[in-house]
Amino acid sequence: MSVQYIAVHHKKLLAQGSLETLVNTVKAISNDIEPLVFALGSFKRIEINWHGDAASVLAGLPQLGDSDSASTETSAATAETTQEPFAPKKRGRPKLGVTSKEVTLLPRHWEWLASQRGGASVTLRRLIDEARKNPTIEEVISLKQQRLDGFMGLLFGDEAGYEEASRALFRNSRVSFEAAIAGWPDDLTVFVQEAFDEIAALHNGEIEKH
Repeated sequence: MSVQYIAVHHKKLLAQGSLETLVNTVKAISNDIEPLVFALGSFKRIEINWHGDAASVLAGLPQLGDSDSASTETSAATAETTQEPFAPKKRGRPKLGVTSKEVTLLPRHWEWLASQRGGASVTLRRLIDEARKNPTIEEVISLKQQRLDGFMGLLFGDEAGYEEASRALFRNSRVSFEAAIAGWPDDLTVFVQEAFDEIAALHNGEIEKH
């Protein structure tokens, strides 16, 4: 299923559909506006260079992969990290994009990692990859809440009811949430309400994570 996007300008929905549809619709309205674009589902903001005519904008559209749509990818754990100072290049195999950082763990954690096949780095990468592929329901809910709250904050952060809506979102309080967003533009709150309904259904076990 192809990803759907929305173009929003001054809290008004201008277009919905593919990126090509958005560009052509926006340019037909005006050549001087630069709306915000979001991927529906993930609410990820898509950066588009709106300068020029429709053909120029289309030619410069970002190449988006699956991770730019409604990804449920999440991390199972976080670690305090600090950037390692610059070090001169050494002989040996290329790093293949590997970045060295400091990870702070308790002695028992280091002891367990040392006992694993491949050593600490290989084991940590494997555990993280497994967690990203198989997030818990709590992690999926948390990620969706954060994405929806970010979307609401960007578009409605200065609107009456935003703080109440944000709190209700994380409390999974439907009554409070719907009351808080009641005065927002209908053409945009439909997406907000749909996202809240999905999160509430996950909370209540009515649907499975996907």
